[in-house]
Amino acid sequence: MKKKYILFLVVLATSFTWQTKAQNGGDNCASAVEISEGSVSQTQINDVSGGANGGDSAWFVYTPSENGTINVNSCLGGSDTRLSIWNDCSDAQAIADNDDSCPFATDGTGAEYASEIIGFTVNSDQSYYIQWDDRWDENPFDWELTFSPEGFNDNCQTALDILCGGSIEGTTIDKTDTNGVNGPDAFYKFIETSPLPRDVAFSLCTAFDYDPFMRIYTSCDLDNPIENDDACDLGSEITLTTIPGTTYYIAIEGYDGDTGNFTITVDCAAPPEAPVNDLIENAINIPGVYTDENVNTQFATEEDGNPSNCTIDGFNGVWYYFLCTPGMDLTDASIVSPSGVSSVIFFEASTPTPNVTELIRVEDAQNPCFTGTSSSIVPEIGKYYFLLATNSGGATTISISQILGVENTVFENFTYFPNPTSGQLTLKNNTSIEKVVLRNMLGAVVLETVINATQTSIDLSNLSSGSYILSVLVNGQSAQYHVVKE
Repeated sequence: MKKKYILFLVVLATSFTWQTKAQNGGDNCASAVEISEGSVSQTQINDVSGGANGGDSAWFVYTPSENGTINVNSCLGGSDTRLSIWNDCSDAQAIADNDDSCPFATDGTGAEYASEIIGFTVNSDQSYYIQWDDRWDENPFDWELTFSPEGFNDNCQTALDILCGGSIEGTTIDKTDTNGVNGPDAFYKFIETSPLPRDVAFSLCTAFDYDPFMRIYTSCDLDNPIENDDACDLGSEITLTTIPGTTYYIAIEGYDGDTGNFTITVDCAAPPEAPVNDLIENAINIPGVYTDENVNTQFATEEDGNPSNCTIDGFNGVWYYFLCTPGMDLTDASIVSPSGVSSVIFFEASTPTPNVTELIRVEDAQNPCFTGTSSSIVPEIGKYYFLLATNSGGATTISISQILGVENTVFENFTYFPNPTSGQLTLKNNTSIEKVVLRNMLGAVVLETVINATQTSIDLSNLSSGSYILSVLVNGQSAQYHVVKE
Protein backbone atom coordinates (compact mmCIF):
# COMPACT_ATOMS: atom_id res chain seq x y z
CA MET A 1 0.00 0.00 0.00
CA LYS A 2 1.28 3.47 -0.80
CA LYS A 3 2.47 5.25 2.32
CA LYS A 4 0.41 8.29 3.18
CA TYR A 5 1.87 11.40 4.75
CA ILE A 6 -0.41 13.97 6.32
CA LEU A 7 0.31 17.45 7.57
CA PHE A 8 -2.18 17.40 10.40
CA LEU A 9 -2.29 15.39 13.63
CA VAL A 10 -5.32 13.45 14.74
CA VAL A 11 -5.82 14.38 18.35
CA LEU A 12 -5.52 11.31 20.55
CA ALA A 13 -6.47 10.71 24.15
CA THR A 14 -2.80 11.36 24.87
CA SER A 15 -2.49 14.22 22.41
CA PHE A 16 -0.24 17.19 22.75
CA THR A 17 -0.42 20.82 21.62
CA TRP A 18 -0.81 21.53 17.94
CA GLN A 19 0.82 24.58 16.50
CA THR A 20 1.19 25.97 13.01
CA LYS A 21 4.12 28.31 12.54
CA ALA A 22 5.17 30.44 9.59
CA GLN A 23 8.85 31.17 10.14
CA ASN A 24 12.32 30.52 8.79
CA GLY A 25 13.92 29.17 11.94
CA GLY A 26 17.23 30.31 13.31
CA ASP A 27 20.19 30.90 11.04
CA ASN A 28 22.41 28.81 13.32
CA CYS A 29 22.12 26.42 16.26
CA ALA A 30 22.57 29.14 18.88
CA SER A 31 19.59 31.06 17.48
CA ALA A 32 17.35 28.00 17.03
CA VAL A 33 13.63 28.80 17.23
CA GLU A 34 11.59 26.91 19.85
CA ILE A 35 9.05 24.52 18.36
CA SER A 36 6.25 22.36 19.77
CA GLU A 37 4.49 19.32 18.36
CA GLY A 38 2.66 20.09 15.16
CA SER A 39 3.29 21.43 11.68
CA VAL A 40 5.53 24.23 10.48
CA SER A 41 4.54 26.02 7.29
CA GLN A 42 6.73 27.58 4.62
CA THR A 43 10.13 27.31 6.23
CA GLN A 44 12.62 29.28 4.14
CA ILE A 45 16.34 28.66 4.50
CA ASN A 46 18.28 31.93 4.31
CA ASP A 47 21.32 32.10 2.08
CA VAL A 48 23.41 33.61 4.88
CA SER A 49 22.63 30.96 7.51
CA GLY A 50 25.27 28.55 8.81
CA GLY A 51 24.87 24.79 8.59
CA ALA A 52 26.88 22.35 10.67
CA ASN A 53 26.58 19.85 7.80
CA GLY A 54 27.73 22.45 5.30
CA GLY A 55 25.48 24.81 3.37
CA ASP A 56 22.70 27.07 4.63
CA SER A 57 20.34 25.92 7.37
CA ALA A 58 17.21 26.65 9.33
CA TRP A 59 17.38 25.66 13.02
CA PHE A 60 14.66 24.76 15.56
CA VAL A 61 14.80 23.42 19.10
CA TYR A 62 12.30 21.04 20.71
CA THR A 63 12.03 20.10 24.40
CA PRO A 64 9.60 17.27 25.27
CA SER A 65 7.72 17.33 28.55
CA GLU A 66 8.04 13.57 29.04
CA ASN A 67 9.95 10.58 27.71
CA GLY A 68 8.86 9.22 24.36
CA THR A 69 9.62 9.30 20.64
CA ILE A 70 9.27 11.88 17.90
CA ASN A 71 8.70 11.64 14.17
CA VAL A 72 9.99 14.51 12.05
CA ASN A 73 9.40 14.74 8.30
CA SER A 74 9.10 17.08 5.32
CA CYS A 75 7.25 14.51 3.21
CA LEU A 76 4.98 16.21 0.65
CA GLY A 77 6.40 19.48 1.94
CA GLY A 78 7.26 20.97 -1.42
CA SER A 79 11.06 21.06 -1.44
CA ASP A 80 14.22 18.95 -1.41
CA THR A 81 15.54 18.85 2.15
CA ARG A 82 18.03 17.22 4.48
CA LEU A 83 17.29 16.70 8.18
CA SER A 84 19.58 16.35 11.20
CA ILE A 85 18.97 16.20 14.96
CA TRP A 86 21.63 17.43 17.36
CA ASN A 87 21.98 16.93 21.08
CA ASP A 88 23.91 20.14 21.66
CA CYS A 89 25.19 23.08 19.63
CA SER A 90 28.78 22.18 20.50
CA ASP A 91 28.54 18.59 19.25
CA ALA A 92 30.82 17.56 16.41
CA GLN A 93 28.30 15.17 14.91
CA ALA A 94 24.53 14.90 14.65
CA ILE A 95 22.84 12.13 16.65
CA ALA A 96 20.44 11.38 13.79
CA ASP A 97 20.17 12.44 10.16
CA ASN A 98 18.23 11.59 7.02
CA ASP A 99 18.08 12.56 3.38
CA ASP A 100 15.94 11.41 0.44
CA SER A 101 13.35 9.19 2.17
CA CYS A 102 9.94 10.26 0.84
CA PRO A 103 8.35 12.31 -1.97
CA PHE A 104 8.67 16.08 -1.65
CA ALA A 105 5.98 17.05 -4.19
CA THR A 106 2.72 18.01 -2.50
CA ASP A 107 0.75 15.57 -4.66
CA GLY A 108 3.02 12.66 -3.77
CA THR A 109 4.61 12.37 -7.21
CA GLY A 110 8.23 12.71 -8.18
CA ALA A 111 11.52 11.73 -6.57
CA GLU A 112 11.88 10.90 -2.87
CA TYR A 113 13.98 13.93 -1.96
CA ALA A 114 12.19 14.87 1.27
CA SER A 115 13.48 13.80 4.70
CA GLU A 116 12.08 11.70 7.53
CA ILE A 117 13.23 10.46 10.95
CA ILE A 118 10.85 8.00 12.61
CA GLY A 119 10.75 6.79 16.20
CA PHE A 120 13.60 8.95 17.52
CA THR A 121 13.81 8.50 21.30
CA VAL A 122 13.66 11.68 23.39
CA ASN A 123 13.88 12.31 27.13
CA SER A 124 11.90 14.78 29.15
CA ASP A 125 13.36 18.26 29.63
CA GLN A 126 16.24 17.54 27.20
CA SER A 127 16.48 19.97 24.29
CA TYR A 128 16.92 18.60 20.77
CA TYR A 129 18.13 20.82 17.92
CA ILE A 130 16.48 20.20 14.55
CA GLN A 131 18.40 21.34 11.49
CA TRP A 132 17.05 21.62 7.95
CA ASP A 133 19.79 22.18 5.39
CA ASP A 134 21.48 21.33 2.10
CA ARG A 135 18.42 21.73 -0.13
CA TRP A 136 18.89 21.45 -3.88
CA ASP A 137 16.24 24.05 -4.59
CA GLU A 138 15.13 27.30 -2.94
CA ASN A 139 11.42 26.69 -2.42
CA PRO A 140 9.99 27.09 1.08
CA PHE A 141 8.65 23.85 2.51
CA ASP A 142 6.26 22.48 5.13
CA TRP A 143 7.22 19.93 7.74
CA GLU A 144 5.83 18.37 10.91
CA LEU A 145 6.92 17.02 14.29
CA THR A 146 4.77 14.52 16.19
CA PHE A 147 5.37 13.13 19.67
CA SER A 148 4.36 9.77 21.14
CA PRO A 149 4.73 9.01 24.85
CA GLU A 150 6.96 6.20 26.01
CA GLY A 151 5.43 2.79 25.24
CA PHE A 152 3.30 4.07 22.39
CA ASN A 153 4.04 1.42 19.75
CA ASP A 154 2.76 3.24 16.69
CA ASN A 155 5.63 2.27 14.35
CA CYS A 156 8.33 -0.33 13.90
CA GLN A 157 11.01 1.80 15.60
CA THR A 158 8.94 1.97 18.81
CA ALA A 159 7.84 -1.67 18.80
CA LEU A 160 7.21 -3.14 22.28
CA ASP A 161 9.16 -6.23 23.35
CA ILE A 162 7.31 -9.49 23.83
CA LEU A 163 8.83 -12.73 25.15
CA CYS A 164 8.15 -16.44 24.99
CA GLY A 165 5.04 -17.22 26.99
CA GLY A 166 4.15 -13.54 26.98
CA SER A 167 0.66 -12.14 26.56
CA ILE A 168 0.03 -8.44 25.92
CA GLU A 169 -3.22 -6.56 25.50
CA GLY A 170 -3.06 -4.04 22.69
CA THR A 171 -5.12 -1.70 20.56
CA THR A 172 -5.04 -0.08 17.13
CA ILE A 173 -7.69 2.52 17.96
CA ASP A 174 -5.14 5.27 18.69
CA LYS A 175 -2.58 4.24 16.03
CA THR A 176 -1.82 5.45 12.49
CA ASP A 177 -1.41 3.53 9.24
CA THR A 178 2.12 2.68 8.07
CA ASN A 179 1.79 -0.29 5.73
CA GLY A 180 -0.31 -3.33 4.92
CA VAL A 181 -4.07 -3.42 4.36
CA ASN A 182 -5.20 0.15 5.06
CA GLY A 183 -5.48 -0.17 8.83
CA PRO A 184 -3.70 1.54 11.75
CA ASP A 185 -0.76 -0.52 13.09
CA ALA A 186 0.48 -1.53 16.54
CA PHE A 187 4.03 -2.93 16.57
CA TYR A 188 5.76 -5.55 18.73
CA LYS A 189 9.16 -7.18 18.48
CA PHE A 190 10.48 -10.59 19.42
CA ILE A 191 14.22 -11.32 19.67
CA GLU A 192 15.10 -15.00 19.27
CA THR A 193 17.55 -15.86 22.06
CA SER A 194 17.55 -19.61 21.50
CA PRO A 195 20.92 -20.87 20.22
CA LEU A 196 19.04 -23.27 17.93
CA PRO A 197 16.10 -22.90 15.51
CA ARG A 198 12.65 -23.62 16.92
CA ASP A 199 8.97 -23.06 16.14
CA VAL A 200 7.42 -19.90 17.59
CA ALA A 201 3.69 -19.10 17.26
CA PHE A 202 2.44 -15.49 17.33
CA SER A 203 -1.30 -15.52 17.90
CA LEU A 204 -4.27 -13.16 18.22
CA CYS A 205 -6.68 -16.05 18.74
CA THR A 206 -6.97 -15.54 22.50
CA ALA A 207 -9.01 -12.33 22.28
CA PHE A 208 -9.97 -9.69 19.71
CA ASP A 209 -13.03 -7.46 19.17
CA TYR A 210 -12.49 -6.53 15.51
CA ASP A 211 -11.11 -8.05 12.27
CA PRO A 212 -7.32 -8.06 12.89
CA PHE A 213 -4.57 -8.69 10.37
CA MET A 214 -0.98 -9.72 11.22
CA ARG A 215 2.30 -9.17 9.40
CA ILE A 216 5.82 -10.16 10.52
CA TYR A 217 9.06 -8.56 9.26
CA THR A 218 12.76 -9.04 9.99
CA SER A 219 13.64 -5.35 9.64
CA CYS A 220 12.00 -1.94 9.91
CA ASP A 221 12.31 -1.56 6.16
CA LEU A 222 8.99 -3.44 6.23
CA ASP A 223 9.88 -5.51 3.17
CA ASN A 224 8.80 -9.09 2.37
CA PRO A 225 6.33 -9.68 5.20
CA ILE A 226 4.86 -12.99 6.29
CA GLU A 227 1.10 -12.36 6.51
CA ASN A 228 -1.99 -14.02 7.94
CA ASP A 229 -5.67 -13.25 8.18
CA ASP A 230 -8.52 -15.36 9.61
CA ALA A 231 -6.51 -18.28 11.01
CA CYS A 232 -9.03 -18.65 13.87
CA ASP A 233 -12.35 -17.23 12.76
CA LEU A 234 -11.38 -13.58 12.11
CA GLY A 235 -8.23 -13.87 14.25
CA SER A 236 -4.68 -14.09 12.90
CA GLU A 237 -1.85 -16.45 13.79
CA ILE A 238 1.61 -17.09 12.31
CA THR A 239 4.05 -19.87 13.29
CA LEU A 240 7.69 -19.42 12.28
CA THR A 241 10.79 -21.56 12.49
CA THR A 242 12.98 -18.85 13.94
CA ILE A 243 16.62 -18.09 13.22
CA PRO A 244 18.84 -17.64 16.32
CA GLY A 245 19.70 -13.99 17.00
CA THR A 246 17.05 -12.62 14.63
CA THR A 247 14.64 -9.82 15.62
CA TYR A 248 11.08 -10.24 14.37
CA TYR A 249 8.76 -7.23 14.10
CA ILE A 250 5.05 -8.03 14.43
CA ALA A 251 2.59 -5.50 13.01
CA ILE A 252 -1.05 -5.80 14.14
CA GLU A 253 -3.64 -3.84 12.16
CA GLY A 254 -7.22 -4.19 11.00
CA TYR A 255 -8.44 -5.53 7.71
CA ASP A 256 -9.65 -2.78 5.38
CA GLY A 257 -9.14 -0.08 8.02
CA ASP A 258 -10.93 -1.84 10.89
CA THR A 259 -9.69 -0.93 14.39
CA GLY A 260 -10.08 -2.46 17.82
CA ASN A 261 -8.51 -4.28 20.76
CA PHE A 262 -6.64 -7.57 20.87
CA THR A 263 -4.37 -9.83 22.93
CA ILE A 264 -1.15 -11.09 21.34
CA THR A 265 0.52 -14.23 22.72
CA VAL A 266 3.88 -15.86 21.93
CA ASP A 267 4.18 -19.63 22.29
CA CYS A 268 7.74 -20.95 21.88
CA ALA A 269 8.57 -24.60 21.37
CA ALA A 270 11.45 -25.96 23.43
CA PRO A 271 14.68 -25.61 21.45
CA PRO A 272 15.94 -28.90 19.99
CA GLU A 273 18.56 -30.49 22.21
CA ALA A 274 22.12 -30.60 20.97
CA PRO A 275 23.79 -34.05 20.79
CA VAL A 276 25.51 -35.10 24.01
CA ASN A 277 28.92 -34.98 22.32
CA ASP A 278 28.52 -31.67 20.48
CA LEU A 279 31.58 -30.21 22.25
CA ILE A 280 35.04 -31.75 22.46
CA GLU A 281 34.86 -31.93 26.25
CA ASN A 282 32.01 -34.41 25.82
CA ALA A 283 33.67 -36.52 23.11
CA ILE A 284 32.59 -40.20 23.11
CA ASN A 285 35.32 -42.77 23.68
CA ILE A 286 34.85 -45.38 20.96
CA PRO A 287 35.99 -48.98 20.52
CA GLY A 288 37.57 -50.26 17.31
CA VAL A 289 34.22 -50.41 15.47
CA TYR A 290 31.44 -47.98 16.34
CA THR A 291 28.17 -46.82 14.80
CA ASP A 292 26.23 -43.83 16.12
CA GLU A 293 22.75 -43.80 14.57
CA ASN A 294 20.44 -40.84 13.82
CA VAL A 295 22.68 -38.19 15.35
CA ASN A 296 21.11 -34.70 15.25
CA THR A 297 24.29 -33.05 14.06
CA GLN A 298 22.26 -30.13 12.66
CA PHE A 299 21.59 -29.02 16.24
CA ALA A 300 25.21 -29.21 17.42
CA THR A 301 26.87 -26.02 18.63
CA GLU A 302 30.01 -24.45 17.23
CA GLU A 303 33.27 -25.13 19.07
CA ASP A 304 35.21 -22.15 20.42
CA GLY A 305 38.64 -22.06 18.81
CA ASN A 306 40.55 -23.81 16.04
CA PRO A 307 43.26 -26.48 15.78
CA SER A 308 46.68 -25.14 14.80
CA ASN A 309 46.47 -26.43 11.22
CA CYS A 310 42.75 -26.50 10.42
CA THR A 311 40.07 -23.83 10.69
CA ILE A 312 36.73 -25.28 11.82
CA ASP A 313 34.81 -22.02 12.25
CA GLY A 314 31.18 -22.65 11.36
CA PHE A 315 31.53 -26.45 11.68
CA ASN A 316 28.80 -27.47 14.13
CA GLY A 317 29.55 -31.11 14.79
CA VAL A 318 29.99 -34.00 17.20
CA TRP A 319 33.18 -35.49 18.64
CA TYR A 320 34.61 -38.99 19.18
CA TYR A 321 38.03 -40.14 20.39
CA PHE A 322 40.20 -43.21 20.93
CA LEU A 323 43.69 -44.14 22.10
CA CYS A 324 45.73 -46.01 19.51
CA THR A 325 47.01 -49.25 21.03
CA PRO A 326 49.06 -52.07 19.45
CA GLY A 327 47.04 -53.81 16.77
CA MET A 328 45.15 -50.70 15.62
CA ASP A 329 45.78 -49.68 12.04
CA LEU A 330 43.77 -47.99 9.29
CA THR A 331 40.80 -46.10 10.78
CA ASP A 332 37.89 -45.01 8.60
CA ALA A 333 34.96 -42.73 9.41
CA SER A 334 31.98 -41.69 7.31
CA ILE A 335 28.56 -40.10 7.60
CA VAL A 336 25.42 -41.62 6.10
CA SER A 337 22.75 -39.58 4.28
CA PRO A 338 24.78 -36.36 4.14
CA SER A 339 22.93 -33.09 3.65
CA GLY A 340 23.90 -29.47 4.04
CA VAL A 341 27.53 -28.92 5.03
CA SER A 342 29.24 -32.23 5.90
CA SER A 343 32.77 -32.92 7.11
CA VAL A 344 34.72 -35.79 8.68
CA ILE A 345 38.12 -34.77 10.08
CA PHE A 346 40.63 -36.63 12.30
CA PHE A 347 42.89 -34.80 14.76
CA GLU A 348 45.64 -36.06 17.06
CA ALA A 349 46.28 -35.05 20.67
CA SER A 350 48.69 -35.89 23.47
CA THR A 351 45.99 -36.21 26.17
CA PRO A 352 42.39 -37.51 26.33
CA THR A 353 41.14 -34.08 27.46
CA PRO A 354 42.56 -31.45 25.10
CA ASN A 355 40.92 -28.20 24.13
CA VAL A 356 40.38 -27.52 20.46
CA THR A 357 43.46 -25.31 20.07
CA GLU A 358 45.68 -28.20 21.24
CA LEU A 359 44.54 -30.48 18.42
CA ILE A 360 46.58 -31.08 15.28
CA ARG A 361 44.91 -32.30 12.13
CA VAL A 362 46.40 -35.60 10.94
CA GLU A 363 48.31 -34.60 7.82
CA ASP A 364 47.02 -37.08 5.29
CA ALA A 365 45.55 -36.71 1.82
CA GLN A 366 42.59 -38.83 2.92
CA ASN A 367 41.94 -36.52 5.87
CA PRO A 368 41.50 -33.03 4.40
CA CYS A 369 40.55 -29.93 6.37
CA PHE A 370 37.38 -29.15 4.44
CA THR A 371 33.97 -30.54 3.72
CA GLY A 372 33.51 -34.18 2.80
CA THR A 373 31.62 -37.32 3.77
CA SER A 374 34.46 -39.68 4.74
CA SER A 375 38.03 -39.72 5.95
CA SER A 376 40.73 -42.22 6.97
CA ILE A 377 44.04 -42.24 8.80
CA VAL A 378 46.66 -44.70 10.03
CA PRO A 379 47.04 -43.89 13.75
CA GLU A 380 50.27 -44.12 15.72
CA ILE A 381 50.49 -46.20 18.89
CA GLY A 382 50.25 -44.13 22.08
CA LYS A 383 48.50 -41.14 20.57
CA TYR A 384 44.93 -39.96 21.15
CA TYR A 385 42.79 -39.25 18.12
CA PHE A 386 39.68 -37.09 17.90
CA LEU A 387 37.10 -37.14 15.14
CA LEU A 388 34.84 -34.18 14.26
CA ALA A 389 31.77 -35.14 12.20
CA THR A 390 29.31 -32.53 10.90
CA ASN A 391 26.11 -32.67 8.85
CA SER A 392 24.22 -29.39 8.97
CA GLY A 393 21.16 -30.44 6.98
CA GLY A 394 19.70 -33.14 9.21
CA ALA A 395 20.24 -36.25 11.31
CA THR A 396 22.84 -38.76 10.15
CA THR A 397 24.48 -42.05 11.11
CA ILE A 398 28.19 -41.90 11.83
CA SER A 399 30.24 -45.06 11.14
CA ILE A 400 33.76 -45.52 12.49
CA SER A 401 35.83 -48.67 11.86
CA GLN A 402 39.40 -49.83 12.17
CA ILE A 403 41.40 -52.53 10.43
CA LEU A 404 42.65 -54.29 13.53
CA GLY A 405 46.04 -55.95 13.38
CA VAL A 406 47.02 -58.89 15.56
CA GLU A 407 49.16 -58.36 18.61
CA ASN A 408 51.24 -61.52 18.32
CA THR A 409 54.82 -62.60 18.72
CA VAL A 410 54.98 -63.42 14.99
CA PHE A 411 55.09 -59.62 14.36
CA GLU A 412 57.06 -58.71 17.47
CA ASN A 413 60.27 -58.01 15.55
CA PHE A 414 58.80 -57.04 12.20
CA THR A 415 60.38 -53.93 10.64
CA TYR A 416 60.08 -52.12 7.32
CA PHE A 417 62.31 -49.33 5.99
CA PRO A 418 62.88 -46.72 4.73
CA ASN A 419 59.53 -45.05 5.32
CA PRO A 420 58.86 -42.77 3.50
CA THR A 421 60.48 -44.40 0.50
CA SER A 422 61.13 -43.32 -3.07
CA GLY A 423 61.46 -46.86 -4.39
CA GLN A 424 62.67 -49.98 -2.55
CA LEU A 425 60.98 -50.97 0.73
CA THR A 426 62.79 -53.59 2.85
CA LEU A 427 60.81 -55.98 5.07
CA LYS A 428 62.37 -58.05 7.91
CA ASN A 429 60.86 -60.43 10.46
CA ASN A 430 62.03 -63.28 12.72
CA THR A 431 59.25 -65.49 11.38
CA SER A 432 58.89 -66.16 7.65
CA ILE A 433 56.73 -63.61 5.80
CA GLU A 434 54.25 -65.50 3.65
CA LYS A 435 52.76 -62.72 1.54
CA VAL A 436 52.33 -58.95 1.37
CA VAL A 437 49.49 -56.91 -0.15
CA LEU A 438 49.69 -53.17 -0.74
CA ARG A 439 46.48 -51.12 -1.08
CA ASN A 440 45.93 -47.46 -1.83
CA MET A 441 43.75 -45.32 0.48
CA LEU A 442 40.65 -46.26 -1.52
CA GLY A 443 41.24 -49.93 -0.71
CA ALA A 444 42.33 -50.98 -4.21
CA VAL A 445 45.17 -53.55 -4.40
CA VAL A 446 48.19 -52.03 -6.19
CA LEU A 447 50.75 -54.74 -5.36
CA GLU A 448 50.52 -58.35 -4.17
CA THR A 449 53.41 -60.76 -3.92
CA VAL A 450 54.32 -64.08 -2.25
CA ILE A 451 57.48 -63.85 -0.10
CA ASN A 452 58.04 -66.98 2.04
CA ALA A 453 61.18 -65.49 3.56
CA THR A 454 62.22 -63.58 6.68
CA GLN A 455 63.63 -60.70 4.63
CA THR A 456 62.80 -59.19 1.25
CA SER A 457 62.50 -55.93 -0.67
CA ILE A 458 59.58 -54.76 -2.76
CA ASP A 459 59.79 -52.17 -5.51
CA LEU A 460 57.40 -49.20 -5.21
CA SER A 461 59.10 -46.96 -7.73
CA ASN A 462 56.27 -47.27 -10.28
CA LEU A 463 53.60 -46.19 -7.78
CA SER A 464 52.24 -42.68 -7.45
CA SER A 465 53.29 -40.60 -4.47
CA GLY A 466 50.97 -40.89 -1.49
CA SER A 467 49.85 -43.07 1.42
CA TYR A 468 49.37 -46.84 1.20
CA ILE A 469 48.38 -49.64 3.57
CA LEU A 470 50.73 -52.64 3.72
CA SER A 471 49.13 -55.93 4.84
CA VAL A 472 51.65 -58.54 5.98
CA LEU A 473 50.69 -62.24 6.34
CA VAL A 474 52.68 -64.39 8.79
CA ASN A 475 51.57 -67.86 9.94
CA GLY A 476 48.05 -67.15 8.64
CA GLN A 477 47.76 -63.93 10.65
CA SER A 478 47.91 -60.41 9.24
CA ALA A 479 48.87 -56.95 10.39
CA GLN A 480 48.63 -53.60 8.65
CA TYR A 481 51.19 -50.81 8.36
CA HIS A 482 51.24 -47.31 6.90
CA VAL A 483 53.64 -46.70 4.00
CA VAL A 484 54.35 -43.35 2.37
CA LYS A 485 55.66 -43.27 -1.23
CA GLU A 486 57.53 -40.08 -2.05
